[in-house]
Amino acid sequence: MISQRITESLKAYQGLPKEIYALSLARFILGLGNFIIPFLALLLTQKQGYSTAAAGTLVMLVTGTYMLGGFLGGKLSDSYGHKQVMVAGELLGAIILLICGFFAEHHWIAPASMCLAYFFIGVALPASNALVADHSQPQNRDAVMSLSYLAYNLGSGVGPVVAGYLFWNHTEWIYWGNGLAVLIGILIVQFQVSSVQQHQNNDDTNQSILEQATDRSVWAVFRERPRLLIFGVLCTLLWFALNQMTLTSPLYFSQLFSADGAVLFGQLMTFASIVVVVTTPFVLRLTRKQSEFNSLALAGTLFALGYLGILLSTAIPFIFAAWFILSVAEVLLLTKEGVYIANHSPSSHRGRISGVLLTIRNIGLMPSYLLIGFSIEQVGYDTSWLIIIGVAGLAAVSFGILHVQQSGNTVPSRAHS
Repeated sequence: MISQRITESLKAYQGLPKEIYALSLARFILGLGNFIIPFLALLLTQKQGYSTAAAGTLVMLVTGTYMLGGFLGGKLSDSYGHKQVMVAGELLGAIILLICGFFAEHHWIAPASMCLAYFFIGVALPASNALVADHSQPQNRDAVMSLSYLAYNLGSGVGPVVAGYLFWNHTEWIYWGNGLAVLIGILIVQFQVSSVQQHQNNDDTNQSILEQATDRSVWAVFRERPRLLIFGVLCTLLWFALNQMTLTSPLYFSQLFSADGAVLFGQLMTFASIVVVVTTPFVLRLTRKQSEFNSLALAGTLFALGYLGILLSTAIPFIFAAWFILSVAEVLLLTKEGVYIANHSPSSHRGRISGVLLTIRNIGLMPSYLLIGFSIEQVGYDTSWLIIIGVAGLAAVSFGILHVQQSGNTVPSRAHS
């Protein structure tokens, strides 16, 4: 019975365009080579000799350049082609990371190189998201987005473990490994993924009305579709909740269990990776008939329940149960967010809309790191957890309201010839 259900769930990934499988393979390799970001703070403090405060500033600088690249990349990808900008941006980023490996412990060359590399990788991100949408259709987009997310998670579940063994004695391979992974990924895209004409024929019966190309500016599109901006803001609230799995949680567990807290957190992160890989096909199957608003309302509810569980009990089995709930919420957020954006963006503006919404998210999240730290210091963990639960609950209620409003409006999903 269980094997039959697994087979049924995996059927959603059959019969997808070959480009989707190639893109998923590329993302798996990118995840496999995800060496730098998990160890960024340690690289800056232990290898480049920065203080903790200076390292925090540099982490924000790298994040800022990545965000700037994402904002510019949206416009560039719509103007010059999603595939072309993705390949060019990641190629430049890969080359810089490979060069950076020769200066792995240099005080300023390594951080400067990382900023420049992640600027170009940021440029490629909206193009990458748009390229996945280009090769999907509304009826298979759930499967496409979840497969892409699943592939990256499979890789990133292994990559940081490998990087941990390389960190102290072979630091240069942190950069070379990450750079090679990016390079291999874009070679797959270059030779296995075709370009799609963004300004598609508006008489194409396979195209959603909301996806039909337009020559209007991106801001005119947002004015016509204000729910896209509202959606971006509400998803930022969910991302804030998601980030507490790696921000507030390890600090809280260290306070509860002292030295054993770090061990527990490592076990929970491994557990989360397994949960994501195992549950993604089932979550996709269970929510395939639900609107994205409804699915994201469920994600917010699960985030709130998961953190409430952590707040209410310090029993290890209960914490693992809460982490399971949080991991399912993560699956819903990272798949349904992409589906909604693709379904409601004109094909001519996918890169720009993705870039703007990524910028909104990053601007909203950057101060949250400081605010949650201040909250923990001033009012303690219990109140901070209640704030986090409240944010997740607010997002859940808001998405629920949007779902009810959407249910009362019938929007044609197909263009008619």
